[in-house]
Order: sequence, then C-alpha cells, then structure tokens
Amino acid sequence: MATRLDPAERREQIIAATLRLVARDGFARVTLRDVAAEVGVVHGLIRHYFSTREQLMAAAFDAAVLAEAEEDEELATTLEPITALADWLTTTPRDHWFVWIDAWSEAPRNAELHASLTRHQRESYVRLAGIIRRIDASGIGSSADPEGDASVLTAVIDGIAVQHHALGLIDEDEADRMAFGVAEARLGIPSGTLARERATPDRSRWATTH
Repeated sequence: MATRLDPAERREQIIAATLRLVARDGFARVTLRDVAAEVGVVHGLIRHYFSTREQLMAAAFDAAVLAEAEEDEELATTLEPITALADWLTTTPRDHWFVWIDAWSEAPRNAELHASLTRHQRESYVRLAGIIRRIDASGIGSSADPEGDASVLTAVIDGIAVQHHALGLIDEDEADRMAFGVAEARLGIPSGTLARERATPDRSRWATTH
C-alpha cells in the first residue's frame, strides 16, 4: 500500500520519478503506467494529478529546469563575468543533457512540452545575454548584439552537447575547448582566457533525484 502523502508531496514524488525514467529511457518511452510502477502506486493516482501523459512530461521538464534556474541566475549575476561565462559554457552532466536532448526530440509531438521548452530556452538566452553584457562592460570582450551572440553561443553548446553526450564523438575536455574557442573568437576575448577562468561546475545539480 502506498504511503499517504499530502498532494504537494505526492506531485513532487511523481515528477521526480518521471525524471528518473526520462533520464534512463527518454521522454518517448515513458508512460503513465511506468511512472505509477516507479512510484509504487496505482495508475489511476497518476491520472488524478496529471490527466494526460503530455501534461506530466511538460510538468517534469518544467521542474527539472526550474530546479537549476535560481542557481543559474545567481551564478550569472554574482560571479566575475568571465568566470560566469566559463561556467555557463562548461560541459554539464549527462543526465542534464539527456533531458534536454530528449525534450527537443519529443517537443514536435507534444504541444505542452514544446511550449515549456521554448519558454525555458528563451529564458536561457536572456541569462546568457546578461553575462555577455557584463563582459562587454568590463572591457574583457565586446558585443554589439548580446542577444544575438547569446543565441549563437547557445546553438553552439547545444550542438557540442549532442556530439559529446548523445554520440560520444568528442570527450568532455574537447567539448569545453570547442565551446570556449568559439566564444572567445565571437566576443573578442583573448585565447585561453576562459580555460584559465573556468569555474568548477556543481555536478550535483542534475542528479537523478531531480
């Protein structure tokens, strides 16, 4: 018999279980019955909180991204700008990227997930553009279009993540070198600066409990 939890705790438990399954199997393969089995409850209880699979997938993605958004915002605004950029570009854990990569794949077939993904992607552009503005103001680098540069660099690191995490074509060090090199060239930052200023990422942020 499932332990009785209040609604907020049960919802959080369901979302956490969903993300464990997504990290292992991908969005496309996870069903409401899978989540019920992972939580240890009957299928109908999952539907009490999320009437459709699409709603649950979007809610799970929202929770995963929001779990790190506050910390991302703090790092983006409080670290020295060059260190903040290095931290932003540094390769993040496999589970983090598998959630995003699978979300990209599933979004064309899930309107709710598509809306969530688009919103979070745009919020990510805004944070990165803020870092780029700080770099421009510091004189370490320059940018006439922080939003445009943020969009380009995001596309670069997303592509690098696919090559590293999904395909295994490049290792972590090479992924970081590529991302740093493109950013330095685009923003006029002296070569090697980002590697020297690289912050140590908190790799617990995307543990499988999220």
